Formats: sequence, C-alpha cells, structure tokens
Amino acid sequence: MPCEHSVHSLWIGRWRAYIARGARLLLTAMLLSLSLRYEVPAQYDREAHLDRLLAGRQFDLASWWVSAALAKLAYALLPIHERMTDDAQADFVRAYMRELAEFNRLVGEIEAIYAAPDVRDPDGASVGLRAQRDALRASLDARRAIVEGILEDQVQSILREEGFAIGGQVMPPVRFRFTQLPSLLIVSRRDKIERIASRELETGLTLEEQVRLEALVDRRFNVSSLITPIGGLGTYPTMLPETTALRWVLGVIAHEWVHNYLLFTLSPVGLNFLSSAEARTINETAAVIVEREVRERVAQRYYPELYAALMSDVRPGTAPDATFDFRAEMRKTRIRVDELLAEGKIEEAEAYMEARRVLFVKHGYLIRKLNQAYFAFHGAYNADPDGAPAAGRDPVGPAVQALRARSRSLGDFLRQIATVRDFADLQQRLAQP
Repeated sequence: MPCEHSVHSLWIGRWRAYIARGARLLLTAMLLSLSLRYEVPAQYDREAHLDRLLAGRQFDLASWWVSAALAKLAYALLPIHERMTDDAQADFVRAYMRELAEFNRLVGEIEAIYAAPDVRDPDGASVGLRAQRDALRASLDARRAIVEGILEDQVQSILREEGFAIGGQVMPPVRFRFTQLPSLLIVSRRDKIERIASRELETGLTLEEQVRLEALVDRRFNVSSLITPIGGLGTYPTMLPETTALRWVLGVIAHEWVHNYLLFTLSPVGLNFLSSAEARTINETAAVIVEREVRERVAQRYYPELYAALMSDVRPGTAPDATFDFRAEMRKTRIRVDELLAEGKIEEAEAYMEARRVLFVKHGYLIRKLNQAYFAFHGAYNADPDGAPAAGRDPVGPAVQALRARSRSLGDFLRQIATVRDFADLQQRLAQP
C-alpha cells in the first residue's frame, strides 16, 4: 500500500487533473511506480536498489579471482605433486590435514587465553602458542597449492573414467582454492517460496550485522531474506573453506565442478540457474548426486579409511535428540507452509514457521531463522530418494533421481542433465520407454 505522503500526493495529482490532464497522467504514473516498488518490486528496480542497500557489503569477487587465478597459474608451471606416487600424494594430504587440525587447536587455545577474565597479560601468556601457530600457518601456506593439486587430480581421475576428458584432460579442468568464504544473502517472496535474488556478502560479517542487513532488506522490499554460510562457491577456481573434513572436501570439489561443467557446456539448467527455480533444483540435485558418487569412489581408491567411514555412516548430521525425526518434521513444516501461503495466509505461515523453529531448537537444531528464504535455499538440494525435507512435495528432485536410476553410468546421467531444457522436458524424457 502507498505511504501517507504518496496518498496525499495522489489527491493533489487528481485535483490538478482538472487543470492539466497531462500533468495528472505523469504524476499518477510516478506515484503508481512508487507504490508498486514497495509491494512487488520489478526485477530491475529490486536488483538496483538491493545493490545500493548492500553497498560496501558485497564480496569483491573480481579481486579474489585475480589472486586465485595467479596462484593457480604459478603452480601449474611446476606441479610438484605429479612427481609423487599415488600413495605418497595421499600421505601428503593426510599429513597436511593433521597439521591443520593442530593449527586449529592452537588457535582455540589462544582464543581461550584472550577470553579468560583471570589472565592479566594474554600477550605474554600466549607468546609461545602464537609462535607455534604462526610457524604452522607458514608451513600450511607453503604446502596448500600442492594439496589442492593432489585433490584436484584425484577427483579428475574419476571424472576421466566417466568420459569427461578431451585428450586426457577433464573439461573444464577441476580447479579449487582453499579460502575464506563469503556469506550468501537469499531473498524470497513472502507470498510464495521462490528465490528472487541472491548476493555474496563480504567475509567476516558478525551475527548482529547479518540480522541488521536482513531486517533492512525485508523492510525495503517486503520480502523474506536470510544470510547463510555456504560450503563452497562455484566460481572458477571454486572456493572451498580450509577444513580437516577431507571426505566432505572431496564431495564439494565434485559438486562445484558440476556447476562449472553445466556452464561450460552452455546447459539450459546452468545458464538459467539464477532465473529459474526449476533449473536451480535440477542443477543442485544433479550436483549432489555426482558429489556423493565421486566422493565414495575417490575415498575407496585413495583413502580407504574414509571409505570405511562412508559405508558405516547412516546419515550425517544426526540430531542430538535421537528420538526426534528432523527430516520428517521439516518436510511436514514445508508442506504446511506451502498450504498456508497458497491460501494467502502469509502472517499465519510466518508465525507457524517461527513456532516450528522453536521446536527444532528445542531438539538440538540451532536454526537461527526459519522463513520463506530458508526453504527457497535449502529446498533446491533434493537428491534423496525420500525427498529433501525443505523441498516439501516439489517433484523436480525426484525426477532427477529417476533419471539417474535409469542412466547407464554417472557420466551418462550428467551429460543428459546438460541437455535438459526444463522440468517439462525432463518429464517427457522419463515418460519415454
């Protein structure tokens, strides 16, 4: 609805219409544009105003890319790991991960000293630990490019077997960089779970800064927003956080390569990732399927101890309360929210989501914000046979799973995904004998 100032101006415009018809038409059009901007902002208007609202807060991707590209180019001139055996490469990665774990432990000890109220001189008390930390950091930095090269080639060995190589080189080549990741701002409509905008934000945002930005975006556009951490970013090279979770890293390397492959091949679901919710779900679901299969095969070949852990896992992320079925409850939440929004009960749906969030927190799931934007983001990852909990009854993910089930190989599946135009096209393919 127009604000009080807009309504007053509208009446002035109508009064002046009796004097000058042209002035009335112009003023009415301007006021209508102003009113609509706050209710259902046009895409161009929203995007431009969102950029202005987030000025100085967006991640400088161009600067990061230049730095990462130069680092990759420098290492490509002398790829040290290619002179190692497969076993030596795997041992090198294991040693790096052990040293990274020790580095993280030292960082935690130092932070505890500075936080302790009874330590009068934290600089003096931590001098030895800080020296160890800095020496470890220098050692890690010196070996980071080698570890990246090893992991890239290990993932590429599987992709090469699946037919993604031209002249022996996987295309596009697998390239990633350990780095600090930006946060992601997701914007959804309030009356429907639909991702209408997203922005990568600068690293290091505090929680209170995130909450403030979300509130600004919500008020300005009458939308639902959420700032969330991400596990990787499909830039080229791909951005990955430095972590000791090697099994997870292997999967994300493959996952983000799928996004790059779908763009490299000019796939419709790659090119329309930002503009189509269906394309995004097809893209993300395919990436998760490839991630899981490649991760398992890399682990089996190079890291048998990780493969054993993969086979023993029932499901990652088990709730602290083992009697609480997070997946079933989240799926129930999404379905009910969709029903309420379809009936036009926006406020009731939002109150329901908050009540459900409190329930999830009570059972050990520290969800800061459960809203339309949450479902718009998490619902795109729908690669489980029983459906992603945040996807509700969305049929797109199960259709992608069905295509994988009838494909001869992982490579055949992904090459088919690259030619899918949209969800209707995917359904037609599945309908064929």
